[in-house]
Parts: sequence; C-alpha cells; structure tokens
Amino acid sequence: MIRYVIKRIFMLIPVIICVSFIVYTLVDLAPGTAIDAMITSEMTQEDVDALRAAYDLDKPMIYRYGKYMINFVQGDLGVSLVNRRSVWETYMHRLPNTLVLAFSGLIIGVAVAIPLGIQAAKKAGSIADSATTVFVVLGISMPSFWLALLLIRVFAQHLGWVPVSSIEMTFRGLVLPAVCSGVMLMATATRQTRSSMLDVLRADFLRTARAKGVPESVVINKHALGNALIPIVTVIGGSLSMSLAGSVIIEQVFAWPGVGRMAVEAVLQRDVPTVLGTVILTSTFYVLIQIIVDLVYAFIDPRIKSQYITAKRKKSATPADKPVSVSDVFGSSATGADAALSAAEVTEDQAAAFVQAETAGAVEQEPVAETDAPYVAAQVNAADSVVATPAEEVSLSATVSTVETAAKTDKRDDVVQEEADNSAALVTRKYKKRSQFGEILYRLRKNKGAMAGLVIVIFIFLCFLYSLFFISFRDITTGVVRLRLSAPSWEYPFGTDSLGRNLLLRVLYGSRYSLAIGFAGSIIAACIGVTLGAYAGYYGGMTEGLIMRAAEVLTSIPGMLLGIVIMSTLGSSLRNLIITVGITSVPIYIRMTRASILSLRNQEYVEAARAIGLPNGRIIFRQILPNGLSPILITFTMNLGMMILIASGLSFLGFGILPPLPEWGTLIAGGREFERNAPHLLTFPGLFIMITVLSFNLLGDGLRDALDPKLKVR
Repeated sequence: MIRYVIKRIFMLIPVIICVSFIVYTLVDLAPGTAIDAMITSEMTQEDVDALRAAYDLDKPMIYRYGKYMINFVQGDLGVSLVNRRSVWETYMHRLPNTLVLAFSGLIIGVAVAIPLGIQAAKKAGSIADSATTVFVVLGISMPSFWLALLLIRVFAQHLGWVPVSSIEMTFRGLVLPAVCSGVMLMATATRQTRSSMLDVLRADFLRTARAKGVPESVVINKHALGNALIPIVTVIGGSLSMSLAGSVIIEQVFAWPGVGRMAVEAVLQRDVPTVLGTVILTSTFYVLIQIIVDLVYAFIDPRIKSQYITAKRKKSATPADKPVSVSDVFGSSATGADAALSAAEVTEDQAAAFVQAETAGAVEQEPVAETDAPYVAAQVNAADSVVATPAEEVSLSATVSTVETAAKTDKRDDVVQEEADNSAALVTRKYKKRSQFGEILYRLRKNKGAMAGLVIVIFIFLCFLYSLFFISFRDITTGVVRLRLSAPSWEYPFGTDSLGRNLLLRVLYGSRYSLAIGFAGSIIAACIGVTLGAYAGYYGGMTEGLIMRAAEVLTSIPGMLLGIVIMSTLGSSLRNLIITVGITSVPIYIRMTRASILSLRNQEYVEAARAIGLPNGRIIFRQILPNGLSPILITFTMNLGMMILIASGLSFLGFGILPPLPEWGTLIAGGREFERNAPHLLTFPGLFIMITVLSFNLLGDGLRDALDPKLKVR
C-alpha cells in the first residue's frame, strides 16, 4: 500500500507541470495585464517600458513560465501583482475557510443522504421511495447560486435568523453556505446509496443472515451497508473534491472569504501568479483527496487491501494473466456493480465478458400459461361436448335429438374456435418479440419519469422556436420606465425588470442560449471525447497512456475554475461559452468510450474484421463503436443539464453571456440587487433553469433504465 501511495504522489509531478503550463498560457493570452491599472496619463513611454520590464512583461511567455517554475520548485509560489503579498500566505490564510465550508456541507449531506437512501431502498416502489426520487432529481437540477439567493431571501431577509453576508465567519453565518454546499452532495449520495443498497438487498447472504435470526438493524447497517459502501464512498469523495475546488459560486454569493473567491478576484485582476498558485494548489488537493478515497477502499473491503499486499506477485504475472480491476476498464466513473466487481481480480478478457453480459440484452419471453388458459379450456369443453352413442341403442327419436344436438354443438364449436383464435392473436401481439429499437421505445413509454421529462423537453423546445420566430431583439430590450419592477400581472405574467422590460419575453428569449449551449457543447465534447476514447481503448499501449494522462490533467483542474480561466482568455460570447463547457466535459466521454471499446475489442466479429483486412478506423467506428453506444448516449443525455448549469453559473459570475443578452444566469445576476422589492426577477429564470435541467435528468434516467436489460418493464 505504501508503494501505491508513493507511486500516486510521484504521478502528481507531471500533472502539476501540465496544469501549470495550461493555466499560465491561458491567463497570459487573456487581454490585459496586471500593470494596466498602474499606468496613468502622466507616465511617458519610457516609464511604461520600465514598468513592463520590472514585471518581465517584455520577455517571452516561455521565459516567464520557466522562471516561475524554478521558483515553484524552491517552494516559492510568487508574489501577487496587485497587493504584493505572498501567494502561499494568502492561500493558506483562506484555505481553512474553504475547508470549514466543504466539511460542513459534507457532514450535512452524508447525515441526510445515507439514512434517506437506505429507507428508499428498503421501501422501493412506495410513496416514500417516489418522494426520495423527486428530492434527488430536484437537488441535482437546482443551480446552487439560485438556491443560495432563495435561502438568503427567506432565512436572512424575511425571517432574520442568519446574517445576509458571511464575512463575519460566525456559526450563524456558516449555516446557509454549508446547506448550499451540502445539497448537491445530499442528492447524489442519496441516489447512489439507494442504487447500491437495492443491489445488495437482493443478495442471498442477507436472506441467510435473517434466517439465522440476526436483527434487521444489524442486517441493514452492518451487512448490507458494509457491502454497498464502495460506490457510496466514491461519490462522497468526488463531491468533497468538488466542494474544496469548485465552491466558487457559493463563496461569491455569500461573500465567504475562501479560495474560490480568491481565484475569481485574481482572474478579474489578471493577477497571473495568484491565479496560477491557486489552481496548482487546488488541483493538488483535488488529486490527494482521490488518493485518500482509493486508500479508504482498502479499509472497507479486505479484497482490495489484498491487491496492494500482493502487488509484487501481480507484477510477476504473465501478460496474458495479468490481473486488472474493473476500475481500470471503466475509469474513475465506475460505480454500482462495476465498482463492486473492482474489488476482485479479473483478467482483461473476464472484464470484457462482464461488461458484455451487462450491456447485452435479449427480450425474454414471459410465460403465457395464464393467458392461454381460456383457449385450452375452450378446447377441452369442445372435446367433451361430442358424445359417441352405439348405433344399436339409437331410436328414431334419439336420432333426431342427436342430429339437433350435433348442429348446436357445431355452432358452438365455431364460436369457441373464433374466440380462441382472437385470444391467440392477442397473445401473439402481446408477446411478439420487438426489435432492439422498438424495445427501447416500449420501455421509455412505460417509464413515467422519462415521459414527464420528454414532455418538458418538448415544451422548452417550443419556447425556443417561439423565441426564434416571434420575439425580436427589440422586444426584449425596449421597456416602459413607469412600469419598472412591476409585479406579475395578466399583462405581464412574469412582471417587469428594473428598466420596465417584459420578463416573460426575456426568459423565453433566453431559452435559445441554454439549449444552444447544452446541445452544441455536448456535441463538441462527444466528438472529441468519443474519438480519443475510441483510439485509447482500441490501440492501448502508449496511445492509451498519453490520452488517459491528458484526460487526467483536465480532470485535475476543477471545472468551474477551468471555465473561468478559459472565458477570461477567449472573451464573453455564446460561441466561447459553448467551447468552454464542451472542453470541460471531454474527459467524461473519453473514459466512457474507452470502457465501451475495451469491453468489445476482443469480440469474434472484431477479429474477423481484422482478418479480412479492414482498416483500423473502419473497425473502430463502423464495427465496434455502434455496439457500445448505449452508455455514451446515456452520458450525452444526462450531461446536457450539467452543461446548462455550468454555463448559467459562469454567466452569473460575469464570465459568460453578458447583458443585455438575457441568458438565464445573467437575468438572475441582474435581479440580485432587487431581490427585496422584486423577487420575481430571481424566481422565474431560476425555475426555467431547474425545470430544463430536471427534464434532461429524467430523460437520461429513463434512457439508462431502458437500455439496462436487468430493468425490463412489461
């Protein structure tokens, strides 16, 4: 285990070098410099040149980066170009505040999520389970900055229980930021706890424990939860990493003096040393938490600990029998059954067979004995109705009676046969094997959540079309000053803003930005990520190593911080925002596509394609990839909502789409100063963000269930 920790720590070195170079280059390319605010009209050109030389701005970027890294190796993160304070001292001064906020949110989230997820799993299908599902989906779909503003409105301004700002650093000032930080963790951990517990509660060893008389509380809390902790710890560790690294928005809303707020201020001031030092240290903490999570696995599951102990024996194994874990196949996103299997040692072929068994699904034929029962009974009755009578005992009257009976019997046989044919036709139609696409559509139609999500998506798309053809730019920029900050009414259903503009038209107009960002950003991320992941999974070796290390570097930079740095470099526009959110999601598609390719690249049809001499590109994109699209489609659908949340968060912070364009995050930022007198300026744009993200999450969940052969719906 010690060797594993040392190896992971040494792997931080190239990650830090790559992260620092990327961030330094982006910040250096951004328009403006730190000395712009120092230049006055009285200064001559010689004075400006001397000032540039003092800050090495007359030197090439490579020279300045090399000088910075030499000082960094010696433990010097530089001095802020704005306040001339040490970056290390400033970061260490603010880090405890961020740690307090992150761990407070962690405690709140875990304390609620695990008991709630266990109860939902125990009562699967009940009203309590449905309510938990609604809570989870709403928690994932709600933008954190909007939730923060609502909490401030209710508990700080209306009730007066807590202070509006958290600059005081008191317990009362910590409550609302901690709740906001814990909501996302609460939702994701509850979902994962429920899913993991559902898998474990069906296990045979729990039935055996109950049969032996073990108390139910011990069965659930010790045996079941203990075997379901791996994916739960994975989710909690990832959420903690994001809280430490990505609590930028919460710190900005509550004026919390943490690291995230420090990074935003440094980017706005073009303070390169502060930005670089903040991102490097934050990325380091991010990776260290992932290492700690991996080590926690060993204490949860002894089988994982045995992998570290027997590392020397594994290293000496032959290449054909070299053990790999399913986490190596799926990447860091493996959860549920994948993460559970990662505890055991499997070969590459066994891992591929496992994934193939999980993704392959044939439509099973259900028994039709009950449905066929009327048909069988009718045939028996028809057979019993024919009575054979000896010819010598038949009289003339009996013969006439028999003829009449036979006529009635024939008529009844015709009716029974017709009913049996109709019943057989119904059975045939009901149990007729559908095509794969037809089976997916059938399961989606049976999923109420997916249908609700589809209806909402159609509604948002209609709003998008309405904004394209019936709302002009003049309609959303022209207002009536005397009607400024009007409350919702029949004439203005959403009210008006500070300039008297119709908020309903502005919210509808904003749908074009959110949908464009979601779909275009997902397409960009999917095209880049699927291509790189496919090559990494198919070729392996050095190609796979380079691609996956690049993905790890991108993953090590918190998404919101990376988005802020990219947007400050490219400038605020719709196109740049689409590029930014697309780049931040590329590693997700790389890992997912690589996992799919690894599970299929050794199949017989792939070997046959190689044998007949097909090019590798055609084998990848025409033979393998179409058979592994299911997880990629699910990722695409569920990532749409996440991109909308990231884009609206960047716009709220002032790095996305700027006024007068009415992007939903921009509308909330503009209405923040009027939240006391005109709360509708925050309510309606936030509701549209939440409903849109909610619809994509519901549709993604339904698509995941429809593509899972273990969750067939009849």
